Amino acid sequence: MAITLNPNRQQSRWATVDISYADLVSGAAQTAIQLPVGAVVVGGAVVVKTAFNSATSDVIVVGDSASANRYRASVSIASAARQALTATGYETLSTTRGLQVTWTGSGTAPSAGALRLEVEYIVPSRGDAIQD
Repeated sequence: MAITLNPNRQQSRWATVDISYADLVSGAAQTAIQLPVGAVVVGGAVVVKTAFNSATSDVIVVGDSASANRYRASVSIASAARQALTATGYETLSTTRGLQVTWTGSGTAPSAGALRLEVEYIVPSRGDAIQD
């Protein structure tokens, strides 16, 4: 049996959110971006714009309600850097479409820190253009 060609083409889409140290509570998962049901993350990053300065350490994970670190396992945010997300191929459900960040700080609470969460995704069932 032959493969049925699909002429639909998808453009990737981006969602971003800026997050400050004052927005976060250590150990608490917070929804940062809502994706459409059926979306697949194909890229993105945690971009630390201002280093978090807790006395001992600052780390963040990116995931969803079913898997806290689906898109990024523990990454230090104690210095300015860009850390890529992991494209897992996971297709979001109505219960997992909210991307969550969980920050954990050790030592004294930070007095500075800012990052941007950038998420690139596609929705495979959506056709933005047709190619013959």
